[in-house]
Amino acid sequence: MKQKLKVLFAVLVIVGAAYWAFTAVWPTKYTGSKIMFPVGSGTVLVTNLGTEPIPIEMRSEGRTGTFRIESSDLGLAESAKRQGSGRDAYYTLSFDLPPGQARINVTRGSNVYLISRAETPIEAVVSPLAPGTRRAILIVCGLAIAWALYFISSVTRHRWLGNLRRKLPLGRLQPKKTAA
Repeated sequence: MKQKLKVLFAVLVIVGAAYWAFTAVWPTKYTGSKIMFPVGSGTVLVTNLGTEPIPIEMRSEGRTGTFRIESSDLGLAESAKRQGSGRDAYYTLSFDLPPGQARINVTRGSNVYLISRAETPIEAVVSPLAPGTRRAILIVCGLAIAWALYFISSVTRHRWLGNLRRKLPLGRLQPKKTAA
């Protein structure tokens, strides 16, 4: 019974790590007009479906919400400006999004939202984590899964290795010794 609980714990670690890795990498898609959605600290690929430029605001709440965005498609590399004071303070950056597609990277900061107040619909695909953060999460998840698999193997006393050795034709692949 104790052995089964240990194996169940390791399987739960594997499932949890796999879920965390999947949600860290999987992008989220948003579509609509007059829309607000989180960009986090990652990248957003925004498509203006209209024929005219539309105003876009990127915003982060709180006193420590400063951020910087860069976009080679828009020729933009700016830091957000603080608006308001006290508890009502927030950081914001506004620009016009031309028709077509543009990639916007949050290069510093986190918890950033993109806000479109225009009637023109937009489509956006968001990767909410920076590439370095995503890579670190995948490494940690891979290590957790490898540890859990080794833990399951050690709890079962590595019995699967003996079965594998008996089934593989390792002895048949080696050259036979002949008498001289």
